[in-house]
Amino acid sequence: MLRNSTLNLPDDLVARAKSYAAAHGTTMTAIVREHLEAITADGADPITDDPLLAYSQGRLARNEAIRLLGLRDYAALLVALGDADLPMPLPPPHEIENQAVTFAKLWKQS
Repeated sequence: MLRNSTLNLPDDLVARAKSYAAAHGTTMTAIVREHLEAITADGADPITDDPLLAYSQGRLARNEAIRLLGLRDYAALLVALGDADLPMPLPPPHEIENQAVTFAKLWKQS
């Protein structure tokens, strides 16, 4: 189960983190999740032990999954997910909401 959490961070830190995430093809959520996983791990690293599963569960950014799996691109990652019978990761809730709002606007225009 995923839970939404609120963090109080300085505006400049959030701006830098968003910029870093965009430049590295990831999200702030993935960065925070990976860091918290790393500092609370009990010696095992579930992300590097099975990066494909971690990506499917939304715990690993696309670019990082491609790198850890030694794949050439996103298409190869999609094939690997299919071969392993794993689902695509769901977008974060805020992204789903944004997509729904955009769809509603487009629907009203047609």
